[in-house]
Amino acid sequence: MKLIVTVFFTILMLQNSVDLDTVLMQYLDSFNAVERNPIRYTALGRTELEGEAIIYLVPHSKVTDEDYPGIVDWAVASHKTGAWAVTFPGDPGYSAAYESLAPALLREATSAPYTIHADPALAGALDDYQLPYADGAWATITRSYRQHGTGRIDFDLGGARDVAAAKDGIIIYASDGHSANAYASGAWWYWNTVIIRHAEHEFSLYGHLEATSIPQWIKDACAASTSSALTCAVPIHAGDLIAREGSTGYSSNPHLHAEFGQGFGIAAYPDTLDEDRDGIRAEPVYAGYLYAEQNVGFSGATANEVARWAYGTLQQASHIAPSPADTNLILNGDFSAEKDDWTPSGQLNWSVQDGVLRILRLRTTAVPDWAAFYQNVDAGIPAHTPFEATIQLGNASSITKTVTISVFNRSGRQHGSIECAFSLPANAQLSLYTLRGVTVNTWASLRFEVSVNPPDGTPAALVDNATLYYRPSITENECITPTS
Repeated sequence: MKLIVTVFFTILMLQNSVDLDTVLMQYLDSFNAVERNPIRYTALGRTELEGEAIIYLVPHSKVTDEDYPGIVDWAVASHKTGAWAVTFPGDPGYSAAYESLAPALLREATSAPYTIHADPALAGALDDYQLPYADGAWATITRSYRQHGTGRIDFDLGGARDVAAAKDGIIIYASDGHSANAYASGAWWYWNTVIIRHAEHEFSLYGHLEATSIPQWIKDACAASTSSALTCAVPIHAGDLIAREGSTGYSSNPHLHAEFGQGFGIAAYPDTLDEDRDGIRAEPVYAGYLYAEQNVGFSGATANEVARWAYGTLQQASHIAPSPADTNLILNGDFSAEKDDWTPSGQLNWSVQDGVLRILRLRTTAVPDWAAFYQNVDAGIPAHTPFEATIQLGNASSITKTVTISVFNRSGRQHGSIECAFSLPANAQLSLYTLRGVTVNTWASLRFEVSVNPPDGTPAALVDNATLYYRPSITENECITPTS
C-alpha cells in the first residue's frame, strides 16, 4: 500500500447528523484551499464497513494540474466516537487510527481498481535481478510480494546495512536529504530513495534510506533541478553500493524497501512535519516513487518463488559472476602440487605420495571431532545451480572407511549443502565416485570438503583427481559409486 495523502495537523470531526460524504467534501475543500499547498486531492472511492472506512484519493500537482500517475492515497474514517473523524497521512496519529480499524475492513480494502497495473507486453527480462545488498551479506525477508503487494519487498539487512543496485542500469533519481521518521503520521514522502532505470519501462527503487548515506561519487554526478529534487544520469552495476538501510519516512523499523515497476515519478507534498523547522508546513517536500509494479526474480529464484518467501526467510547476496560450465572449480585436484590450495582441518594425519592424498582421522578425544581437507571456491552460486563433483577414492587400510564429499555454503551447512557419504571396503583401489546435486538458495561462495571416518590407527583413505563443475543438465541429487 502506497500512502500519499496529507491533511495538516487536525482530525476533522463533525456532528453525528453529518454523513461521511459531507465530512469528506468539507475537509477536501479546506485542504485544497490552503495557500502554497503543492497538491490538491480528488476522492476516487472508498471501502466502508460498520462505521469505518478507507477513502481512496488521488493527488494532483497544483503547478501542472495533473495527477501523479500511479499514486492512490488512503485516508482513514471512523464513526466510533459518535461523529465521523477523518485522518490522513501527515496528520498526528494517522498510524494509530489506521491500525485501530477492524481487520475485516482491512481485508476488504484495496485501491487496485484505481491504480496503474503493469502491462505484460512491456515486461522485459524480470528474473535476472540480484539481491539488493552487499556481496556475501545476509538479509531477513520481512514482507515478500505476497504480503507487501506486487513488486514490493522488504529486507531487514541487520548489521550489514549496505544497499546495492539489484541490476545494471542508470541512476535517475537520488535523495538522502531527509532525516525524519514519519511513522506516527504516515507521511511516507519523507523517505530517501534511489531510483534506477534498467531499460524502457523497467525501474527499481530503494526506499527508507539513511540520511546522507548515498556515496559522494553518485551525488557529484547528480545536478540540482528546478524542482529541488536531484536529477541524475549515473551508470551503475549490479552489486555497486548505493546507500545504507534506514528508517526515513513511513517506517516502523530500519529496513530496505525495494520496489520494481514500469514507471516512476517525483511527487511534491506539503512539509506537514516542518522538517526544516521554518514554521511553514505548506512548502513542498519531494519524493520519488514507482508505479505499474511488477514482480521480479533474484539470483536464480523466480518471481513466483520470491513471492512465496515467508517472513523470516534468510537470503545471501552474491554479485560475483558464476564460472562457465566447462571450468573445473577445484584447484590442484590431482595433488600434483602437494596440498597447495587445500586446507587440512580437524584431528588428522596426512601425506601426499605419488600424487595421491592419504588421510587418517586420528583416534583421539581431543576437539574437534572430525578430519577433513577442504578448499573454498569464491564464485557466484545462484539458486538452483546444478553441480557435479567427481573424485577418485580408495582405502589402503584393513578396515572399512567412510569418505564424505560435501559441497556447501561457505557460511555453514545450515545454509545449504549437497553431500554423499561413500563406504570404502578394506584395501580398495582408487575408483571413480560422483556427487550430483542442485543448490536451493543463493550462495556467495562455497566449500568443497572431503572428510574421513572413523577415527582409527590404520592408515589411510586415498583421494585423487577431484573436480567440480556446473552441469546444467542435472536436476536432482545423486550419489554414484563405481558399482551404481
